Amino acid sequence: MFEDKADIGINIEKKVEGGFLVRLRGRVDSDTYSVLDEKIKPILVPTTKLIILDMEKVNYVSSAGLAVIFQIKKFIEEKNGSLVIASLQPQVKKVIDIVKALPKENIFENREELDKYLDYIQKKTPKG
Repeated sequence: MFEDKADIGINIEKKVEGGFLVRLRGRVDSDTYSVLDEKIKPILVPTTKLIILDMEKVNYVSSAGLAVIFQIKKFIEEKNGSLVIASLQPQVKKVIDIVKALPKENIFENREELDKYLDYIQKKTPKG
């Protein structure tokens, strides 16, 4: 587990034509989301039809991290492709499940409020 908030590891492998495996580790938060965004951009092309995010070693996701993941999802689905997320740690899975379950209305006043809530959820969920 990474202690430094700025730590993120990203490994991108082409698995098949138009398909990539993206292994992440560490935190995907306001300090690291831009690194993920920059590293993923080169594979966000019309010929990409599958992105697998292996998040087994991701121990924390903030709203900024979720925003990048949802941008990837939106892009790939607009090209009739698929985003698959695999191997989520329990605390990260809980956050993604909650966000998917939320209505589209804005229920948080700002990103800071959302991040406090996500932090609370991830801290109270037992780690795998």
